[in-house]
Amino acid sequence: MRGLNSAGTALNGGVADLIEHLIIGAGISGLLLGRRLHDAGRRVVVLEKGRGFGGRMATRRAGEARFDHGAQYFTVRTVGFRSFVDDWLREGVVREWFRHLPQDSSADGYPRYVGVNGMSDVAKTLARGLDVRRECKVEQLAFGREGWTVGCAGGGGFLARNLAVTAPVPQALELLGPVADQLPGGLPGRLGSVRYERGLAVMAVMDGPSGLPGFGGLKTPDADPLSWLADNQTKGVSRVPAVTLHATDRFAEEHWDSPDEVRGPLLLAAARPFLKSGVSGFTCHRWGYTLPANPLGEPFFHLREACLMLAGDGFGGPRVEGAAMSGLAAADHLLTSNGHG
Repeated sequence: MRGLNSAGTALNGGVADLIEHLIIGAGISGLLLGRRLHDAGRRVVVLEKGRGFGGRMATRRAGEARFDHGAQYFTVRTVGFRSFVDDWLREGVVREWFRHLPQDSSADGYPRYVGVNGMSDVAKTLARGLDVRRECKVEQLAFGREGWTVGCAGGGGFLARNLAVTAPVPQALELLGPVADQLPGGLPGRLGSVRYERGLAVMAVMDGPSGLPGFGGLKTPDADPLSWLADNQTKGVSRVPAVTLHATDRFAEEHWDSPDEVRGPLLLAAARPFLKSGVSGFTCHRWGYTLPANPLGEPFFHLREACLMLAGDGFGGPRVEGAAMSGLAAADHLLTSNGHG
């Protein structure tokens, strides 16, 4: 990787202004981290390798059908996250979907929230006004006297005083691997112990109503290889009958490399007893990192000497709220430490 000269000339001859905070990852953790820093007057740029926002808070369109194919809903247990959710409710960004599952310990349950048009609504709202560079896959990192030099696939580079990585912990470590030995203080070995489950979703367009009862969602802990079924039409996401099927992590692992023509029909066959109509078409999506099986016990990792922050669900916990609170805690820490790594 070509370094920077004193004028800030970056990779491929481009000129990189010094960015105060560069964030890798536009999931909810990265977006809330960026939002809080931006609202405090800091210059922030968020890099996202994909075309959309939100990570697993993802919504996909197929003709008139729409699918939430990652996280199906989120809950609120903390005051810090509640303040954001209350704003989203007032603005019509989210709404309550349902309150009770048979597996709940309380008969009353508790609210599960969804984006009004899909789970990606939350991320799109957080991204408004932020400088988010999508389809910018980071391939090179270097740390030096002037800060962090970041190079993206296809050319272009950035120079940043502070770097935050909110990708799943294994991805973050892989990205930082080439420079890890250069970092003052180093990366603790316990970061490498964080493991994630894999996920597999089938998005199926139905030729009639799905027949899923009640609010249109069904958790199936005893129906391996299925763990979840959702009717996106009943949910209010899709104009036409469209269901999302989530596999168990065991099935996702076993069929990670199977073609869609194999794993899709297997999950659809498992779902047949729960569905009242046929399937007119389907597609599959793999999630390499879904729930962290053993998240760390602190909300973020901060290496002040290297102006480096790691945050996300590997620290905050497996729920959407866990990732959100990790991003907010990381932002508050940077703000109270004068914004330096």
